[in-house]
Amino acid sequence: MKILHAINTWSFTITVLLYITIFGGLMAQFILGIIQVIMALYLTYQMNKNGKIHTAIRTYWSYVIPYLILLFVFSNINIYPHELLVWIYLGVIPMVLAGYFVHITKTLKNEMLLLNNSTNEETIEKI
Repeated sequence: MKILHAINTWSFTITVLLYITIFGGLMAQFILGIIQVIMALYLTYQMNKNGKIHTAIRTYWSYVIPYLILLFVFSNINIYPHELLVWIYLGVIPMVLAGYFVHITKTLKNEMLLLNNSTNEETIEKI
């Protein structure tokens, strides 16, 4: 889980830094989205019913799925909304979702570290 969090954090950081050149950030955001959806699918199917993480992953999917559906629908309709709304929808909302997923992987990493530490302490006590 440490590796997932490291990949996620670095991808997010690189995307934020590439937003200095707006179009570089948008391209990196697309790649970040693919990485995070693959990680979320992995976590969805590999995680046991850990209450906190399971709820966070379900919340993540409840935001991502409608966003992707609306993105697909609006990309196929010739509506020209206000330019600010387009930037919010294409830039801000995905980065907020990405930040939330970084928080999920950080929480998962911390829980795994606590679990490993507690099992190590139990092993030492048995010796």
